Amino acid sequence: MNVNTAQGDAIEILLRQIGASQVTKVRGLLYFIKFKLNEDIEISYVYNINAKNQYFLQRIKPYPIPQGIFTDEYEIVSFIKKDLNKFTRAMNSSNFNLFLDVTKKLNLASYNMENLFLNYNVNSDDFERLDKELNDILNEIKFAKTNSKDL
Repeated sequence: MNVNTAQGDAIEILLRQIGASQVTKVRGLLYFIKFKLNEDIEISYVYNINAKNQYFLQRIKPYPIPQGIFTDEYEIVSFIKKDLNKFTRAMNSSNFNLFLDVTKKLNLASYNMENLFLNYNVNSDDFERLDKELNDILNEIKFAKTNSKDL
């Protein structure tokens, strides 16, 4: 018996014990792909084949963001090529490090929001204030887009 199979079976048992109604084993592959654009910047992706035989792709570095579902490896390669070109071009901006910092903060805000809601009984006034602040941020992003030139 393969160690991964034994671990998978153990995890399935634990998941069923806590109420999982369905656990489907899919013979698929998980791929991690790394690109080093320079000494400091690495772009990494992960993709796997889901139960519908589709490819789910996520960029994991320099910040995590789901990229979507693709029908085959060729679409993934095409997407990654375009994405790498955008990052290569963006690295020339004097604002690139600031962009990375702001994006990481947005990801941290999402994580903290989930942590807040799932672990605390937050009153609606606090959520309404957070909602307003986030709407302000989204409006600032729209404003910046209208003030910027296309690449």
